[in-house]
Order: sequence, then structure tokens, then C-alpha cells
Amino acid sequence: MTVLRTSLRNFFAHKGRMALSAVAVLLSVAFVCGTLVFTDTMNTTFDKLFQATASDVTVSAQGSSDTGQTTSRTGKPPVMPASVVSTVRGTQGVRSAEGTVFSTSVTVIDAKQDKLSPTSGAPTIVGSWNGNDARTMEITTGTAPKGPDQVMVDKDTAAKHHLKLGDDIGMISVVGTHHARVSGIAAFKVTNPGAAIFYLDTRTAQQTLIGRTGVFTDVDVTAAKGVTDDQLKKNVTAALGHGYKVRTAKEVADANQKSVESFLNVMKYAMLGFAGIAFLVGIFLIINTFSMLVAQRTREIGLMRAIGSSRRQVNRSVLIEALLLGVLGSVLGVGAGVGIAVGLMKLMSGMGMQLSTDDLTIAWTTPALGLLLGVVVTVLAAYLPARRAG
Repeated sequence: MTVLRTSLRNFFAHKGRMALSAVAVLLSVAFVCGTLVFTDTMNTTFDKLFQATASDVTVSAQGSSDTGQTTSRTGKPPVMPASVVSTVRGTQGVRSAEGTVFSTSVTVIDAKQDKLSPTSGAPTIVGSWNGNDARTMEITTGTAPKGPDQVMVDKDTAAKHHLKLGDDIGMISVVGTHHARVSGIAAFKVTNPGAAIFYLDTRTAQQTLIGRTGVFTDVDVTAAKGVTDDQLKKNVTAALGHGYKVRTAKEVADANQKSVESFLNVMKYAMLGFAGIAFLVGIFLIINTFSMLVAQRTREIGLMRAIGSSRRQVNRSVLIEALLLGVLGSVLGVGAGVGIAVGLMKLMSGMGMQLSTDDLTIAWTTPALGLLLGVVVTVLAAYLPARRAG
């Protein structure tokens, strides 16, 4: 008890020196927690988007990638005949099936010939407006495209490029350039992380992206009541044979999530690298702080030994101060980490990648890891000065 009182007294008696070390611990923990909260939030955002936009089962043309973004040598997306839709509709367990066309190999320009592309690295998608899109998006202004001279754009892209109803948009694909005017603006019911999306009616999308009608890149399949996605996949695969790629909503979401993992991992490890540098600087500051404090208290420590304090008690006294410093700095660092994550989300939103604070994800492991790292690093850094004191 005497050791604890002595430690507390010494801790608060040297608030100035302790503050610098506390800031070092705070920044180190904040970088770690901020990185984890930010990347977890991005994962949550993409998960919600992929799960919301995927149909129960998706049938894709053979040769398409897991994310549907691969094009053939001609620059056109792989396609399948419209007869596939009829076959799928007649399959047991299917409530509805709708053919869709989309491509990511399209350049979109405005009337001034400026590109209408995201700055966040997200894709530009041009596709046909269908029932699955109507389920996940809400038309906020105007109407859905109904002819070759109409196109609908997502709300975030419209706001970023100051698009309004009636504006001319050009879509340049391997087939040629197609011009249309904005007929409507639609908003995602979940957060769109930054993709620029343009919708045409089905026939126009086929002619603009493929160069002919009667073909689709995908078929969105909805299960009948009581039919699971896995069972529906088996039924559709049996009806079509093995010439097509058939995936459940979970498989589509997992494939899309995997495609963004590399981007997220690069960002995550780069930010954790800064956290490692902060921890390294913090270790030197803590060692310096406690070395100076021990040197200043040489007489006090000598007196404690003279009246019977053991080496272990003196060591413990210094380490308790380090523990208090670690706990205080780590707790503040966890809070600062959440603030850093929110700040990064705002920064990314300014760059075109929309992230909503409604999706802020703080797993219990994040503050636990921050506290553990902060306390352990602080105590270990103070061990050498503590041993010298003993």
C-alpha cells in the first residue's frame, strides 16, 4: 500500500514530464485504433452494399470474372443469349428472373468532354435499369430511363459533377459513343462507397455496350418463398448445365469483398506503419522520462532502501507509475483513434469515396488491443529505468 501511495505521489508530482510520454502513448494507440476502426468501417460499408445489391442467385456468362468486370479481347463484356432468361424462369423454385447488361469498360463524359469518373479509384459502371436496382435504389428526381435518349445517374455522381435533369452525357465504349440526356437521379438505400453509376433502358444498354440486342451479361434470379439460395443455385445449375457461372448472393458478396481487400490491406498496413513509428518514438520518450525521474530521485530511493525497502519494492514503485501512464495514455488514445477514423472518413468523402458515420464499426477487439499495446509497451520501456532504480 505504501508503494502504491508513493507511486501515485511521484506520478502527479511530475505531471509535466509524464504529459510528454502520455502524448506519445496516446498517439501510438490512436494510430492503431484509428486504422482498425477505419478499415472495419470500410469493410462494413462494402459488405452492406454488396449484400443489398446482390440478387438471390446470379447467372453470369462463362468467362466473366467473380466481380463481373472482366471483358473479352474485343473490349465487350462476355454475354449469353436471351433464351437463358426463359430457361431460368421455368426452373423450379424461381419466382422471377430478369436479364441485365452492364460494363465497367466505359468512359463517360459530359457536354464539355470532361470525364465523369470517380477520383477514389472506384469503377464507372454503365448498365441497364432493372427490378433488382429498383429494390436497392430510390429515384429522388425525374424518372427511370425509357428510351435511347435517356440516362439516369446515381445521386453522389450527380452532386459531384453538378449534373441536373436534361444535361447531355456521352458514353464511350468499344461499340462507339452514345449520347443521352439525364432523365433521373437515384440514390442508394445503403452507402455507395464511390462508384459512378449510369443507367440506360435494357435495349439501349445492349446496343451501347454490346452492339446488338438479344443478349445479357447477367441474369438476376429471385427465389420463391421457402426456397433457399443454395437450393435455387442447384436447380438453376441443373437446368442450364455447366456452361454458365451460377452464384448465390453470399458468393457474389464474398467475391466483391475479396476484390477490394487488396486496396484495404495496402491502406491498413501503411497506416499501421505510422503507428509502429509512433510506438518506437514513444519507447525512447518513456525510457528518457523515467531515466531522468530516477536520476532526480536518487536520494529518495536511497532513503527508501536504507529504511528497509527491497529492490523489488523500488522496481514496483517505478513500474506502477509506468502502468498509470500506460493506462491513461491508452484510454485517451482509444478515444482519439475513433476521432482519427471519423476524420479519415470525412477526408475520403472529400476525395469521392462516400463513407457514412452511420456505419462506424468499433469491434471490442480494437480498444482491447489498443489498451494492451499501450500498457505493455509503456511498462516494458520503463523496465530498464526501474531496474536501475532498484
